[in-house]
Parts: sequence; C-alpha cells; structure tokens
Amino acid sequence: MAIVELRCKKDESEKKREQTMCGDTTKKEKRILIVEDDENLNKLISYNLSKNGFKAECVYDGLTAKAKLSKEIFDIVILDIMLPGIDGFQICQFIKENPANSKTFVVVLTARAQPLDKIYGNQAGADYYLTKPFSITKLMEIIKGLVFISDRSSLHYSQWSGFIERSVHAHP
Repeated sequence: MAIVELRCKKDESEKKREQTMCGDTTKKEKRILIVEDDENLNKLISYNLSKNGFKAECVYDGLTAKAKLSKEIFDIVILDIMLPGIDGFQICQFIKENPANSKTFVVVLTARAQPLDKIYGNQAGADYYLTKPFSITKLMEIIKGLVFISDRSSLHYSQWSGFIERSVHAHP
C-alpha cells in the first residue's frame, strides 16, 4: 500500500513539473477582442486565435469597440487604426486610461506604417505595433508572448508597458 501512495505522489509532482515547464493548461481561456473593419481579415484572425485556444470576439468599428470595452475586460485587444466611428488611437487611449483595463495588452495591427504613426501608437499606449501586410504566424507569436508575460509576470503591468515595442525595434 505504501508503494501505491508513493507512486501517486510522484505522479502529482510530475504533473506540477509539466505544468511549470509547458504552461498550466488549467488556466482560464484568454479573451481577445479583435477590432478590425475588414470582415475577412477579422475572421482570419479569429479563426487562428480559436485554433490556438483563445476566446476571440470580433467587432468591426470603433464605436462598437468602445461600447464593448466599457462593459467588458479583455486580456488582449488586436486593434486596427483606420476604423469607422472612432479611430484605433482613440480606442487605445480609452483602454489605457481605464483602470479596469490596466492589464489589457493592445496590439495595433494597421496599414499605417509611417514612423510618426508608430510613435503616436506608442504614446497612445500600444504594447505592440504590427503593420500590414503581416504574417498570421508572427501575430500568433506576439499573442503567445503577451500571454506568457501576463501569466508568468509577478510585476505590475506598468513595469512592462512599452517593453515589447522597445525589444522589437532592438531585434527586428
């Protein structure tokens, strides 16, 4: 009987070690809001997020995004800049100024690739700025990296703000 008990304890410790090394699969599903007016692109991103285990929700304009963000909390927002209603820079500022969303990461995904646009995105509080055309694989890597930071960081969000943008420019 003692041998069986030892084996059970070993199994539990193996499970804990696997969760530490591979990520705890028992954690809640991450909620991601996609704010993109191109319906096909919105669906493509949503499909890939769902395929990777995320709960994706889609909106197609700035006004709907702001209304949704006023009522709900998301882990990550993927945000186009050129939107009907309210532009993405204003949405980003709205997210970052709302204390309830203090831990929400914002990934800007836009065709606006000028240096001043990127600077303005950073000033608005974007955590990552990705320009179109883009690789869906790259976007999934960015999302997984943000989830890793969110899940494993004991630091307050404000200590990470801007870190990713700086590291991307340092390592293109």
